[in-house]
Amino acid sequence: MGPATLTFQEHEKFGVEGDGMQNGSMDVRDRKLIGHPKGLFLVSGVELWERFSYYGMLGLLVLFLTANAGTGGFNWPETTALKLMGVYTGIAFAAPAAGGWISNRFLGERRCILAGGLLVAAGHLLLGGPAYLPPLIDGLSGENTTALLRTPGLSYAEFFRSEASLAAMLTDAGSAVTDASWALLSYHLKLWSFLLGLALILIGTGLIKPTVSSIINHLYAPGEKARQTGFTIFMVSIYIGSLSANFIAGTLGETVGWHAGFTAATVGMLIGVAAYLGGQNAYLGNLGLTPQNPRPATGEARPALTREHKRRIALILLMGAFTVLYAVAFYQKGGLLNLYAKQNIDRTVLGFQIPATWFLTISTGTFVLLAPLVISRLGRWRPDLDAIGKLAAGLALIACGYLLLSVAEFRGGDAEGGISALWLVLTYVFFGLGDIFVWPAQIAAAAALAPKHLVSLVVGAWYLTIGLGSWFTGYVGALAHTYSHLTVFLGLAITCLAAAALLRLMRKRASRLAHGIALS
Repeated sequence: MGPATLTFQEHEKFGVEGDGMQNGSMDVRDRKLIGHPKGLFLVSGVELWERFSYYGMLGLLVLFLTANAGTGGFNWPETTALKLMGVYTGIAFAAPAAGGWISNRFLGERRCILAGGLLVAAGHLLLGGPAYLPPLIDGLSGENTTALLRTPGLSYAEFFRSEASLAAMLTDAGSAVTDASWALLSYHLKLWSFLLGLALILIGTGLIKPTVSSIINHLYAPGEKARQTGFTIFMVSIYIGSLSANFIAGTLGETVGWHAGFTAATVGMLIGVAAYLGGQNAYLGNLGLTPQNPRPATGEARPALTREHKRRIALILLMGAFTVLYAVAFYQKGGLLNLYAKQNIDRTVLGFQIPATWFLTISTGTFVLLAPLVISRLGRWRPDLDAIGKLAAGLALIACGYLLLSVAEFRGGDAEGGISALWLVLTYVFFGLGDIFVWPAQIAAAAALAPKHLVSLVVGAWYLTIGLGSWFTGYVGALAHTYSHLTVFLGLAITCLAAAALLRLMRKRASRLAHGIALS
């Protein structure tokens, strides 16, 4: 026999049969809820709680890191906190590439979803370490390290602090100590438990994100019309998780205590995992139980990528390059715009000061409320608008948001009492509208264009585009301290508008790379 290569047609067949659809899984597509497989809602529920945990943490992260130690924060400089947020969110969206590879080669989607959910829950428990570990040390030592480590002016920016360094900093901050050994242990436990919690959430997120998208892709037959609507429902679940996170975790963090907000997602994530365990066999059948592309046996070759496959992957990379820019602009809401809301926006309404994290719910709420309507209307008004055109529209919409903020900053940047909150509200409405056009279409396109035996790997790699954009958010946001908010806002608006125009010009030629795969 010659090399074990597959033609494109055989490759498509391999993708279906390799999913186990011939062994009791085909009927899971027939178990419908409002016209979609019930498995869609099962795995979307897991993603909902994973996003609740992620966005609940992210909405508080920069605020917590920059808060004074007297309020339980880490007292980091704003530029350092913004850069960490950029690096963290970058890794969070890059991790699915590794998660997709692990799923594809070793564990399969189903095991990755379960392991990821448990790791996320454990990570959020550890985020509470700065709240409950110092009191534990107090009980062991008989000293009040909890109060000592809340000394205003103390900074947790040094990862490997010595006892002498800590004692000197505490003395400089007005809390003289002679023996700082127990305080040093409490300091390191407080800092490193938090960082370890972030790391576990990253790993769990990396395992969940590509595998859930891959499972959803397999729930629909190739070319099925309801497929992109299914991904829109999936995105709605993500935004419901984000919306509730900003209200619940954000409010708890800003009013009760930082770590009450950080750990709020633990129970929800465990509920999501329990529901997944209870319903996976009934609603997913054999889907995702085995790796899509396991290590071949000795002497067995892997399916070869055809010319069409390579051109489709090139199209994913092309759209991904523009998605990087969109992510840079969009994810400023977790860092620069979050600080801007807290420091520059008049948040007082009828004597009540609105928590800064509540503003993050506006774009999310816009997506949840309007996504089904916009997607259905687009199908009637612009059936020819494919994922490339939608990405261009999303870039233009987010540019409009930054143009509004530029006008607000130009008119009232030095206004006493702050800039009217209405400007930020309208900006986030444009952000939400942009998301409707970008994320469902891009995820669906990446899954559709990927070779069938590499879906979770390719979707995971696609998240690298968001990771790169998120990585750059901290550096772009920090430019506001070097130049001005107006400069950054205008720069993002102009860049996004130029990218949207370029993408429109490239649309027809780029769409040929799909080789018959529908992108609408």
